[in-house]
Amino acid sequence: MWEGKQPKFNRLPRTFNEATLFEYPMSAKRLHLAIAGLAFFAAANGFSHSVWIEPVDDKLVVRFAEPGRSFEKSPGHLDSLSAPAAFIVNSTNAAPVETPKNRDHFLLAGASPTNVVCTETIFTIRGGRKPHFYARWQPAGAGGAKPALTLDLVPAGKPGEVRAWFRGQPLPGIKATLRTPDEEEQEITADAEGILRFESKQRGQHLLTIAHYREPIAGFHYGRVYQQTSHNAALTWVN
Repeated sequence: MWEGKQPKFNRLPRTFNEATLFEYPMSAKRLHLAIAGLAFFAAANGFSHSVWIEPVDDKLVVRFAEPGRSFEKSPGHLDSLSAPAAFIVNSTNAAPVETPKNRDHFLLAGASPTNVVCTETIFTIRGGRKPHFYARWQPAGAGGAKPALTLDLVPAGKPGEVRAWFRGQPLPGIKATLRTPDEEEQEITADAEGILRFESKQRGQHLLTIAHYREPIAGFHYGRVYQQTSHNAALTWVN
C-alpha cells in the first residue's frame, strides 16, 4: 500500500510516443491504457509463435500459433503472414504447391501426408526484426534428407536424430524445443555437428522448433525498417 505522496516513475523509459502514461496519479482510463500498452509491448517482444505443417485427414495444412494455443485466424494475425512458398521435395526437383488461405490455416493444395513438404513465409516487422518462418513435414519412414530451407531441421537418417542447418551449413550449439504428443516440452541442444538427439516413443504428432535465430541484417520490408533478421524453423512428423 502506498503511504503519503505517490511517487512519479520518471526514470522509466518513455514509450508510446512519449506519452505520460506512467506518471502518478492517473485516472482509471489512463491506467487501463497503460496496462494495455504494457501487454502489447510484452507480446511484441516475447513473440513465441511458430509456423508448422500438420496433417488434417488426407491433406497437409500450414498452421500459425503458439504451440498448444488456439490457431491464428483470418481475419486476424494469420493475415500478417505472407503467402507461404511451398514445395514437395523429391529425388529430382522441387514441385511447387499452391497455398490458398482458409480461416485458420493455409492449405497445401495437392500435397498429401505421404510427401516430404517444405514451406517458408515472412511475418510483419516486430520489434525491429523481420521474422522468417520455415517449416518441414517429414512422413514416417522417409529416412534422412538434405537441407532445402535457409534454416532447416532435417532428419539425419537415425531414429531420434535431427540436424540443424543454416545456409547449407550445420548449426552447432543451437537450442531447439521438442513438443511431444502429450504436450510436454523439452529443450535440446545441438552437438558440434548440429545434431539434435532425443528419445520419444509416444505415438502421435511431434513438433521440433528453433526460435529467434538472429542475424544483424537490416533493411526495409513494405517500407518499414528493421535492424535484425530473425529465423524460425519447425519440423513435424507423426510416429
